[in-house]
Amino acid sequence: MKIGLQTWGSEGDVNPFIALAAGLVRAGHEVKLYITEVSERDYTAIAKHHGFELINVPNPILPGVDMLAKMGDAFKAIRDPSEQLKIINQYFLFPAETVMFDAAKELCASSDLVIRHIFCYPTQLAAELAHVPVATLYPVHNIVPNRHQAPFGAVNFGRWAIPLWWKIAQWMINRIFLKQINRLRVANHQKPNQDVLTQAWSNDELNLIAVSSAICPPAIPWPSTFRVCGFLNPSALSEERTLEKDVAIFLNHPQAPVYFTFGSMLVPNEVSWYSVYEIWRETVKNLGCRAIFQLPADDLSLFPSDPNILIIKRAPHHLVFPQCSAVIHHGGAGTTQSSLLAGCPSIVVAHIADQPFWANELKRLGVSPGFMRKSEMSTRRLTKLLSRIFSNSNYREKAIQISQAMKNENGIRSAIEELINFANKKDQNI
Repeated sequence: MKIGLQTWGSEGDVNPFIALAAGLVRAGHEVKLYITEVSERDYTAIAKHHGFELINVPNPILPGVDMLAKMGDAFKAIRDPSEQLKIINQYFLFPAETVMFDAAKELCASSDLVIRHIFCYPTQLAAELAHVPVATLYPVHNIVPNRHQAPFGAVNFGRWAIPLWWKIAQWMINRIFLKQINRLRVANHQKPNQDVLTQAWSNDELNLIAVSSAICPPAIPWPSTFRVCGFLNPSALSEERTLEKDVAIFLNHPQAPVYFTFGSMLVPNEVSWYSVYEIWRETVKNLGCRAIFQLPADDLSLFPSDPNILIIKRAPHHLVFPQCSAVIHHGGAGTTQSSLLAGCPSIVVAHIADQPFWANELKRLGVSPGFMRKSEMSTRRLTKLLSRIFSNSNYREKAIQISQAMKNENGIRSAIEELINFANKKDQNI
């Protein structure tokens, strides 16, 4: 079968699609993956290794370094997720609409089945025009209105308030996205959507939630068109089994380190890196622990050396996290699930959008003592929360329990089974 995938966003939005594309190739399908990545990373080597065709669809207008730094400051000051979504849409999503739609039409013309990221509304439209079955992939389990879980950003007033919060969330999201989505639909002679959450971001046939069932609250009655397939973990298909020499040596020590990473949230600005480094370093000094700092600087010699700290640009999480005492991270879907799969307690320093939600999920699951927003990050707060993890073994015990449950799942296989069953049913109805 010829299967096309299209995604938009940061590394955390791309990795589940890479995992799924690679799994589909192993299952014998011909696969194309179209990517619009906001940091313009190059995934060509990964695609070549796994045997699928990768097409980069670059955003024609991306903010420069100075603007990214200003936006980072704005995100720190803005707590309202809807206001953050406005900025993301204005600078990253809407400017890419035309190129994404052109790419989607090309993808649908050569595919028997298409899978798209929830934000890829141009893909949904292209599939409708081409009469190709399309499935939606959700990277988080809190974008579906329900009576058991409030939307992220909502204040917990109790169960009675959840339906009201969802109505407010739908109104806010419609105000940001609905007009531009319908402009594209009407221009292509399609019926306008009435709601973004339940029409443009989902579809009425198949929606995959790429989150482990060990994380999703069991009480939520998902609609019949939604399936919790599990974590689409790229490392499950990785053949990488060794670490860089300096990392392996650092880990070969009786005291397991704390791993610090903000993933793709750190903008390419050395001043911002250094301020983060200083807070992290003082935290390590206060606790007398060892640590690995993941920082995206090209010249790591800019940072003062410390025998208790190893500074790296990147490392495979599936090899490092299991050897760490805790993880400090930004709360992205991939990093959060990777820390749980490794059986490692963690603390989130949330930057934007759904990251506070993931932080609260970790606390609900009993693997984290709490979280903070980036604007609140301080040595004192990090020291206090890490001290709780070090002094209470329950956090690690809970993380190990969840890890064991996640290891019994196979999100990639489950997603592929759902997709193939969906495609076969569509063929039978033709």
